Amino acid sequence: MNRYKAVTFDMGYTLIHFCPSEEELSLRAFRSLGLDPSPAALRNARDLAWQEYAEDPAHATYEPSLAQDEQREDEVTLLTLKHLGLYEPGLVRPLRAALRAVFDMEGALCPYPEVVRVLETLRAEGYRLGVISNWSWNLEERVRQVGLDRYFDLVLASACAGCQKPHPRIFQQALAALGCLPHEAIHIGDSYRADVIGARGVGMEALWLDREGRGGHDDCRAIRDLNEVLSIVLIGGDA
Repeated sequence: MNRYKAVTFDMGYTLIHFCPSEEELSLRAFRSLGLDPSPAALRNARDLAWQEYAEDPAHATYEPSLAQDEQREDEVTLLTLKHLGLYEPGLVRPLRAALRAVFDMEGALCPYPEVVRVLETLRAEGYRLGVISNWSWNLEERVRQVGLDRYFDLVLASACAGCQKPHPRIFQQALAALGCLPHEAIHIGDSYRADVIGARGVGMEALWLDREGRGGHDDCRAIRDLNEVLSIVLIGGDA
């Protein structure tokens, strides 16, 4: 008998990465509008923008709607431009359109090499599979973009859940949709706080995906790639 009924995954840097990089893709969008911030300046501006805009994700909730998601993206983009010293009225929407166009390009999002094999194997063994990700309203579109939609019973973005990981509600919504109890599911992601602490907070088991081997969280099982999920889930190793 299988130990779990469902396996859920984070999206960015767990199932997929960005090609050539998320930062470089963002810079292409800026440059298409004649803006040329340095990579370091852009990274710092985006970090500051999110820090200013976002409440503590462990407690904050919001309206799960496309309109709310659009408003949030507008405000974060505006703050980013302000921190770069580039803000001008009317620039937010063109920049957001340029960013969408860049990330829509074929090959901009790439599954990690082992992902398809792992998902196919789990699917063949009868597991229900889901994506639980802190992501905008377009998460289902992005999952289709990389050709992974056929593997998942559930794709749940924070924008649609009305909260971000590690808030318990997003995990509880996923469990309800997958039709399983917390102890019947295991979650895998690259963020210790969002994925491990969040999943454990509702009684799920969790694996921390540490692709770079950085370590530092000895209270949980760390894996270097998703191939290790198969040995843990199928063979029954401890999470």
